[in-house]
Amino acid sequence: MSRLHYILPLAALSFLASCSDDADYNDSAFFSDIVTVESTGDTGSRFTFRRYGDSPLVTLTDPALTLDDELTGKRVLLRYYAESGEPYTDGLIRTIGLSRVNCDTTVIRPVERYDWDADAVFLNSIWRSGNYINLHLRAVYSDKPRYFSLMVDSLTLTDPVPQVYLVHNTLGAPDNYMSEVYASFDITNVWDLPGCDGIEIHVNDSNLKKDIYTFNK
Repeated sequence: MSRLHYILPLAALSFLASCSDDADYNDSAFFSDIVTVESTGDTGSRFTFRRYGDSPLVTLTDPALTLDDELTGKRVLLRYYAESGEPYTDGLIRTIGLSRVNCDTTVIRPVERYDWDADAVFLNSIWRSGNYINLHLRAVYSDKPRYFSLMVDSLTLTDPVPQVYLVHNTLGAPDNYMSEVYASFDITNVWDLPGCDGIEIHVNDSNLKKDIYTFNK
């Protein structure tokens, strides 16, 4: 079985950049995106992301923000004002909130050996951002680790469209309230395979009543 994870619910995450006096910004919209922390230091922090699919890579820089070095290379949920006021363009930003998200790399296993759909999730959205699959969902809260991963069925790995599964198994944790969760999975190990024309992602979802999402190249 893929390794156990603690799911990080959004409400339980620490915001590394707290909100401050936004008097100069209250007439402007703020944006919220899942991004990669490219660098951080005394001269500020730099982030990159694609809005969706293979849209142009966007680079955002906050010259006033310094993060823990351990966040470099990690995916985070960034809330910010764009200094230009234009969304999804390179430029300077002012961060108003930043938090970790659940992030991992797709695992490759024979899915028939796993109880991948043991526990449903309440899916709000799923989208591809370059070589990442991002998800916004709700899942039952538990302070115990669970199986939560994006699994490529190894028996379909050489197919033009490999089959991928959102594994969610709370291992019998009792019913509890639903917590908000963001996740971002690096799909490079399947997406960049020669002959891969796309992927189909299977989700046991209690919300949208759709169980397969197709992402084509």
